[in-house]
Amino acid sequence: MLLKIIAIVTIFFTPFVVQAKEIKYNHDSITVSEVKEKVDFPVFVPEKTPTDWTLEIKTYPIDEENFTHFRLHYMDKDDTILKVGIEQRKGSSNKGKFLSPNAEEVDINANKGIFSSWGNSGEVDTKGELITGGLLLWTQDGTSIEMNSSRIPKEIMLEIARSMKVVK
Repeated sequence: MLLKIIAIVTIFFTPFVVQAKEIKYNHDSITVSEVKEKVDFPVFVPEKTPTDWTLEIKTYPIDEENFTHFRLHYMDKDDTILKVGIEQRKGSSNKGKFLSPNAEEVDINANKGIFSSWGNSGEVDTKGELITGGLLLWTQDGTSIEMNSSRIPKEIMLEIARSMKVVK
């Protein structure tokens, strides 16, 4: 129980989200600009993420010239923990498939979204880390966006989501 309290206090009282100045890519990742050229829908990136996070972009289908969707994987500074994943694809999100008793409607940049916390939220995983966060879905300007995290709380996920801006 003490470990949970310490983890919660650390999460909520540590300055977490700051204005990102430049994207730090890892693993020779494709860049956001390159992705933008290979999809036929608006691409969004968060303006607010911790400055020590790195980004790796996964594209689907793999080894194709044009992509149907992609995922932004924001990793911790040591590139060992996925902090948040953000999947984007053309069209509207399928919010209905994620409705659960713990789902709630949220506002993301004047768009209706759904946030659903994990069923085991608040428990400690096998590595001793507090499970938090959940699944956040919304559609913005014709792009379906799905964000997930088990390492950052709902409030921070919403702050990151609300900072998502289209890549010009």
